[in-house]
Amino acid sequence: MIQKFLKTLKISLNLPLENGETFYFPLLKVRFKLYILLVLFIVSHLAIPARANESLRIAGMGGAFSAVQYPGASIFGNPAGLTNSRNNNLSMGLSTYNLEYNSLPVLEGEQSKANLSFGLRPSLYFSRNIGKIGISVGYIYDMNNRNTTLTVKETLAEYIVDERKFASETDAVLEYHLATESSPVISVGYPINPVLSFGISLRYTSQVIKEGVINNPMTLTAIHGEDVNRNDATKLLPAIIDNLDAGAAIDEFRSGENSQEEVIKDLGEKGFDVDLGIQTRLPLPGDIMVGFTINRIFQKQLADSRNSNIRLGIAISPKKWLSTAFDYGKYMYKDGTSINLGWEVNHNWEKWFKGGLIFRNGISREFSRNKISVGIGIILGRSYWDYALVKELNGESILKASHMISSTTRF
Repeated sequence: MIQKFLKTLKISLNLPLENGETFYFPLLKVRFKLYILLVLFIVSHLAIPARANESLRIAGMGGAFSAVQYPGASIFGNPAGLTNSRNNNLSMGLSTYNLEYNSLPVLEGEQSKANLSFGLRPSLYFSRNIGKIGISVGYIYDMNNRNTTLTVKETLAEYIVDERKFASETDAVLEYHLATESSPVISVGYPINPVLSFGISLRYTSQVIKEGVINNPMTLTAIHGEDVNRNDATKLLPAIIDNLDAGAAIDEFRSGENSQEEVIKDLGEKGFDVDLGIQTRLPLPGDIMVGFTINRIFQKQLADSRNSNIRLGIAISPKKWLSTAFDYGKYMYKDGTSINLGWEVNHNWEKWFKGGLIFRNGISREFSRNKISVGIGIILGRSYWDYALVKELNGESILKASHMISSTTRF
């Protein structure tokens, strides 16, 4: 019964049912020539500057953002870029990352064993300009299930003759390692003069890191009547089955009424964090911007620090339909540098309806880890839909990559 229950659970989660099997979403195999033709088709048309959810635009362009300035600026990039914010921008986004499921070798005394990791990062923000000042408010939540292992132990059963009672117990052992982070954010950008702007982002970060083991037993019992011949298996087994209350056992298992938890780690930290940024336009042809940011100034004080860093970047938009960006970063509390390079092309039209297509591409290197990113965007009137993929170049499954989707409305 336990195996049937777990098998049903696996089907509902669309996970592999056989040990050792994994599943992958098929990748589209696009030839290089078709890739070039697609790019040439897009860039051969003039368009207005692209707008998108800022986090997906940054991700699709390889993580370069220090000098990028565009109408949909928000809480994710250089806060100085908010001075270029236009209209009211309301956006919702969702990122998934590090999705991995593995059936593990079964040891003595175990029925099955599996490992699951995944990350979810929803976000919401609103941005607009008030006079010369650009402002954005938002909320970011990050749940990182780093390593959860479920082990189903062998079932132990006994029949107590004097009590006419059958009892079985199956232990499900869950080893978890979970980290969550929530951050309300407010960002403000102010133009010092027509070519120079300054910005600041202030966030209140709350982190929780939990690690432990939960042992949750599933117990089945049945007591049959005195009229059942215990020496006749054809009579005894049906009597036991008829008196099993499987529904109550499952409800008890789901509620965790009899579970025992051993907490190994339970950390919680709260604190303010600050990003600072500057952007300036150079008096050169080609619309050249230079940006400088200091990110996560106080992040080192939190339970799960993410390395404060300094970035210097340049963004060039030689055409209205083409934007390029490059960032170089240095981490403040840990040896390491980052390089981010990306570009974006877009095509907009107003025939029949207002719409547009956007394509982004980028590469990055951080802590000797190389990543490639691809992003696409669709404009339908005042609605903007975006997708971005960021994958480490290490031969791992596409499921472990970061997949991001967002919807943005401008009014």
